[in-house]
Amino acid sequence: MENLGPMRYDCSMRFFYICSLLLAFAAQVRAADATLCLDRPIRFSQFEYGLHYSSGYGGIDEDLQKEMARRSGCRFEVNVRPRARIWYELKEGATDMAGAGTQTPERDQFAWFVPYAALDWVVVLGPNVPKNLHSFDQFMANKQLTLGSVRSYRYSPFYDRYVDQLIATGRYTEMGEPELLYRMFAANRFDALIETPALYLYYVNVKKQTMPTRREQWDPTGAMPASLVISKRNFSESQEKKWRALVAEILADGTMDKILIKHLGNEYGPKTRYKPATKERK
Repeated sequence: MENLGPMRYDCSMRFFYICSLLLAFAAQVRAADATLCLDRPIRFSQFEYGLHYSSGYGGIDEDLQKEMARRSGCRFEVNVRPRARIWYELKEGATDMAGAGTQTPERDQFAWFVPYAALDWVVVLGPNVPKNLHSFDQFMANKQLTLGSVRSYRYSPFYDRYVDQLIATGRYTEMGEPELLYRMFAANRFDALIETPALYLYYVNVKKQTMPTRREQWDPTGAMPASLVISKRNFSESQEKKWRALVAEILADGTMDKILIKHLGNEYGPKTRYKPATKERK
């Protein structure tokens, strides 16, 4: 009978080696799940968005990111990108986190959303809009009126339905960033835009610009959450739960209130605080 001793020994060593690799990989997964951090700096992307973040000013999202870094002990690498590029990089895993995200079913496929503020979107109307026009249905019925927006912006299920109709019918002008949007609005390139206090107050208080005064709230559902966006490619589900718990602590102990009041003032800061009753977009 043929001696199989060496072959058995070789197979046993291979099995031991494979098991060792699997155990090492499992240990790495467990270690990653045990911490909020990654094995490298977390890539946190900002975008120009008024008092949420503006270059040379900072803002709400910058203060939140610094507080998350302080509490978690994780290293962060912060960059500034156009909003549309941030969504692409989150999907591809080239960005790990971003602030002030609006949740949609499409974005749920590649990111988690952790609410920390409430965005109260209002419609700003230009001089060509009739004084007796007070709803989006009336706006849609007037075929001459157009809307301006920033590329990749989503507002709320109510507003987005109308925006998509305006895009489909060619009554929509798209800009790369908010400052250009307001300049083109002042030049009557379009008749309306949708904004939040964080945008309006930035141009009034920081840029010292005269802003349009005709603003109306057309969305009956009210404020929508602004969320920390976490890449599903780069974080595990258990890590996401830990980040959610950390943001909940920042909300519960009043730190987020202080950040919002610092940038939005005593009138708008408390109104912008996220409350669980605020409808989350699903």
